[in-house]
Amino acid sequence: MAHIVQPSQIESELEQIWDSFQGTNKMRACLFNLIIYAKKSQRINYLTQIAQKVIEKFPSRIIFVTFDDKAGKNTLKTAVSVMTADEGESEIACDLIEIEVSQDLHNRVPFLILPHILPDLPIYLVYGDDPAVKNPVSEKLEKFSNRIIFDSESTSDLPSFARAVLAHHDKSHADVADLNWARTEGWRELFSGVFKSEDDLNMLKKAEKITIAYNCEESDYLCHTNIQSIYLQAWIAARLEWSLKEIKKGSQSLSLIYNGSSHDIQVTLKPAKMENVSAGRILSIKVETDQNCHYSFERSQRCSHHVVISKSDTYACALPSQYVLDRDVSGQSLVKEICHKGTSGHYLEMIQSLSEIKNERLCS
Repeated sequence: MAHIVQPSQIESELEQIWDSFQGTNKMRACLFNLIIYAKKSQRINYLTQIAQKVIEKFPSRIIFVTFDDKAGKNTLKTAVSVMTADEGESEIACDLIEIEVSQDLHNRVPFLILPHILPDLPIYLVYGDDPAVKNPVSEKLEKFSNRIIFDSESTSDLPSFARAVLAHHDKSHADVADLNWARTEGWRELFSGVFKSEDDLNMLKKAEKITIAYNCEESDYLCHTNIQSIYLQAWIAARLEWSLKEIKKGSQSLSLIYNGSSHDIQVTLKPAKMENVSAGRILSIKVETDQNCHYSFERSQRCSHHVVISKSDTYACALPSQYVLDRDVSGQSLVKEICHKGTSGHYLEMIQSLSEIKNERLCS
């Protein structure tokens, strides 16, 4: 239960809470400071779930900041509580500091946060809003952050988002990461493994058509369901050094035409639906080459985190194999991005290719 306090009483109130836990099985722990900063919306519940998932793997001091542009003037609410993760006989518990401000007090946020950052520990900033929208407060928070984790779900203009991320990366000393990039990690590893051999990689370079299906069933916190499929195809194109030639929008599908080394490649993103799969997740990938070779990667209907891999050509059809993806768990993408060190070079190449797209918003 959160304790409503004055900003000056945050630390003293936390100490009282911990004093009350003396003799219990709760163990206070902290590996880093985690600042979650976002505009107040229905996605706040989703961000809270993410924080819960993070402390199950990495105990941290969580500073949860929301600004409400609909709140009355001079609105400032601060509260403290403890967030716990079950650890058998003893519970790992972490400090949770919540700050909510109105628009007119928004510029005070950095001064409210700074006294409560634990020194000598890394600072991770989860920025839940569109970085393309100028925000002086977020810029100040970024200056003392070691890692900035963006959420591309916050934008409806993906190329603009990409340009903003690159700009933040250029002017900040912090590493950058992206939640939707993390959500495609399993498929990127699968693709890299299948096309690891020289023969298969040469076949991929001869691709004429690539079709990616994604789960278009929206959720309360995710409505731009094609972003992960856009990321995946842009990563493939960047790694194979394809250059974008044209974008075609159908009534539901999105097609991107690339110039390859010897011919054009059409990548089509198609909406589909599948139960027990999170919104926006990749459902299948099909690759067709100019030599009539077909690769298929498709989630199993019986077990959605299993991918059935098939390969066939004019002369043979290989026995299908399976690849096991991580289960779709809310918050797991942030846990992955906290685990990783530095800024992914592949991510920067992918986001650079998207930033060069003009006059197309891409997000569905």
